[in-house]
Amino acid sequence: MIKIGVIGLGWWGKQIVTCLADSPRFRVVAGCDLDTKMAAPFAAAQKFDLVDDYKTLLKRSDIDAIAVVTPHLLHEEMAVAAFAAGKQVFCEKPLALTAASAERILAACAKAGGVLGIGHERRYEPAMEEMRRLKESGALGRVLHMDANVSHNNFRKMDPSNWRRDARHAPAGAWTALGIHLGDMFVSLAGQPVRVAARTASQIFPAPSEDFVSAEIDFADGARGRITCLSTPPFYGRFTLIGDQGWVEVQEGGNVDKGIPSSFVHCGPDGSRETRSYGHTNTVRANFEAWADAVEGRAPYRFTTDHLLANIRILDAVTRSAAQDGKPVAI
Repeated sequence: MIKIGVIGLGWWGKQIVTCLADSPRFRVVAGCDLDTKMAAPFAAAQKFDLVDDYKTLLKRSDIDAIAVVTPHLLHEEMAVAAFAAGKQVFCEKPLALTAASAERILAACAKAGGVLGIGHERRYEPAMEEMRRLKESGALGRVLHMDANVSHNNFRKMDPSNWRRDARHAPAGAWTALGIHLGDMFVSLAGQPVRVAARTASQIFPAPSEDFVSAEIDFADGARGRITCLSTPPFYGRFTLIGDQGWVEVQEGGNVDKGIPSSFVHCGPDGSRETRSYGHTNTVRANFEAWADAVEGRAPYRFTTDHLLANIRILDAVTRSAAQDGKPVAI
């Protein structure tokens, strides 16, 4: 069993603890948050120690691993410090905000001989797994295009001063919250990105807060993709993969914490369509347990160093391209 400490006990930090509650592979022994008054009732209910300084967790000999679930600008500092302290690290997405920052985290991981976990649980959704199976089986032929849009209005309800609407922590609108997951899926299906052109806008939010981002991404093997995320409409989630022999489209009914099934449509080369529904599963736990397998040497982790770095290179390029009103950025 891996004994883990969680840095950051806001909405998603609590979600991770809850998702791991029944896992035989993990035990949350301690957590950290600057707002101990907010976090104390949850820590007491979940029966783990609570501190207000993450460095305290790094010094504990009864902690094997650290989950970094904090505002994005803090990821590098905390992940690098945890590796230096001899802990394994699971970092929430985005791993970093720039390619250079991601490279420093990955270098610290390599130096420590660690396995870096990453919070991209969408790869473990049953509908996405079936999409991947069809692609890898050759049933879809050559991948030509991917098109995805995940949007919701959760951030519309937040105070504009919240870090999730602060461009220092969350540049390019909802990319670091939503687009980053889609970028990971794109990289896992199409390989290395080579060019990005992106635009952002403040359609509803008063500037400088941005509530729209869209990016076109070209891949080395010739595939193309487009990702769009909005921060103001009711939830909308769709992922389409188009090959020269067929296509797949997944539509989601709600955010990952809502437990709503996904619909799945597969169109074959003759135009025939098969539709099915996939129920909700605990994808957070699945991701953590796959990471545990890699930490314990049982199986490779599906998120390779190349995948992790390529996705942050996309984020980096989206931010730079949007700042230049869509000027393409080569990766």
